Amino acid sequence: MQVDFDEISLNVNNKSYRLIGSGSGRFVFDLENGYVAKMAKNKKGFAQNSVEKQIAAIDHSDLFAKIEAVSEDLKYVIMEKADKVNHMSEVWEYFHVRNNRELFRLKELNEIITEYQLLLPDLYRPYSWGLVKNRPVIIDFGFTREVRRKYYPPF
Repeated sequence: MQVDFDEISLNVNNKSYRLIGSGSGRFVFDLENGYVAKMAKNKKGFAQNSVEKQIAAIDHSDLFAKIEAVSEDLKYVIMEKADKVNHMSEVWEYFHVRNNRELFRLKELNEIITEYQLLLPDLYRPYSWGLVKNRPVIIDFGFTREVRRKYYPPF
């Protein structure tokens, strides 16, 4: 996929894209072409974009939404757009489990959580998940132990 990041930046500044999400470090815009742009708004966001780029480059599971492109400066991540998960029961049903405890004991999920240092409390939330072709995928996977340690003060 060829991406013109200058055009995306211009359209973000012109408010041509609909804002569909926002977190502590990033905004998410609907590109209206089956993809979203995650735009870093601070150091946390740049770190999260960097982590998502790294994970996407090495992961071979079907558990993450696919990243199509990342800007050189890490300001933007272009990811396939997923439909909203309203309740974790949608994820549980797909994986044939009854709750989060059973979900994260599944071998394939346990492996990626360990390998990429993903934070379970973040993955317990439906907004970290989306549906692509009616299959649950993790759409927000930039918040790792390392990112938390570097950019988020202890509670």
